[in-house]
Amino acid sequence: MSRLLILLLLTQAGSTADLQNKAWHAWWIAVPGAGPQDYGVYHFRRTFQLPDKPASFVVHLSGDNRFQLFANGTRVAVGPARGDLTHWRYETVDLAPYLAQGKNVLAAVVWNDGERRAIAQITNRTGFLLEADDQKNATIDSSKDWKCLIDKAYTAQPLPADQRTGYYALGPNEKVDGRLYPWGWESPAYDDNGWQTAEQLSHGAPRDLQDGPNRWMLVPSEIPLEEQRPEPALVFRQPQTAFPLTIPAGTTAAILLDQKYLTTAYPELVVSGGKDAEVRLQYAETLYEAKGHKGNRNEVEGRLFFGPSDTYIADGSPQKRMYRPLFWRTYRYLKLTVKTGTQGARIESLKGTFTAYPFERKGGLEVDDKQTNPELQQILNVGWRTARLCAHETYMDCPFYEQLQYGGDARIQMMISLYMTGDARLMKNGIGLLNSSRTAEGATYSRAPSYLQQYIPPFSLWWIGMVHDY
Repeated sequence: MSRLLILLLLTQAGSTADLQNKAWHAWWIAVPGAGPQDYGVYHFRRTFQLPDKPASFVVHLSGDNRFQLFANGTRVAVGPARGDLTHWRYETVDLAPYLAQGKNVLAAVVWNDGERRAIAQITNRTGFLLEADDQKNATIDSSKDWKCLIDKAYTAQPLPADQRTGYYALGPNEKVDGRLYPWGWESPAYDDNGWQTAEQLSHGAPRDLQDGPNRWMLVPSEIPLEEQRPEPALVFRQPQTAFPLTIPAGTTAAILLDQKYLTTAYPELVVSGGKDAEVRLQYAETLYEAKGHKGNRNEVEGRLFFGPSDTYIADGSPQKRMYRPLFWRTYRYLKLTVKTGTQGARIESLKGTFTAYPFERKGGLEVDDKQTNPELQQILNVGWRTARLCAHETYMDCPFYEQLQYGGDARIQMMISLYMTGDARLMKNGIGLLNSSRTAEGATYSRAPSYLQQYIPPFSLWWIGMVHDY
């Protein structure tokens, strides 16, 4: 294959020309006084007026490490898709369906996992960037006109050593103190008069700009935003009860819930009352007969639970408070542990919103043998579920332990995607990420993106195979 063809394959496409050739009007912004590489969670808001409900209102946005964007209280984008500093992705979203005539608000949460970030997470420093596609809407471009806040409710909650069951490459989970959380911060009605003025860092800059002002070399994301859909209700395994649950004061209660299959999802916990109550959500792909031995994954009696967890401290409000982790979790089993203080708590509900790359299954395989075909379909369904859970903004060797895109693993996953869906966008994205990890000697990293170098020499050869497959 010619070098020219490879270059054409890897060329970024599909965004506004000026964004890829000129400095952006928008600034990268941060919270004044916040450590640029420290762990932290930050909120940004911009209130603006519209004379009419728009037919189109496209914005381009990015963040470091991660962001979620809300328009008038509705979550509309999550990102950016992971890359490296020489290919830092930005997302493009049309906000028109979520905007209205009159007052509107854009609100973003941005977080940095600091030194404990996932191995797949590259970073420059904490920041947020948003630019309107049509410069008649330039008043909403990120700048000192945005307001910001450090969210002191969050602290990192790394996986304890006694909960490890193997190599683990993910970032920390989180502990969120509802007594400190700025409830309603994403809604138009919220009063942000006490917030700080955002600090302007430098203008957004595309990859091909001469003398770019920062290390974020922006390129458009080549993949769509992830699918989001509700998961079926969790099944109570121990004890067999139902939501809502009332936990009396001075009580510790533990509940084991089962999704019945592995999933990648945002758990959503709704609590009312229970001031100072500590609620822990712990996640596992299976239970253990003994540490290091999983056994039958359907069995729960006498089994041990190992895995990461999030913690939420209730603020005691009689209103229903919804806690959702900033990043999705991988689990089949959820252990809900509630420790109340002087006030009883009510667990209204716990459910999940599935998320993954939006592959649409189009391929299949059937055989004439009526006895063999049902078993074959079951095998294909299991394989397809595995393929879905291991495909997000990159292919992943496994969503529970690593979330890393290895060249050898990814080539197989790419072929599955082509045969089952015909969608090559995540494949092209993966080829580019591995290529950009290439060293002067010509070897790619074994996995990319990754802030830790690692080499498995045959995987560099598999990269050539990927290009051939594409």
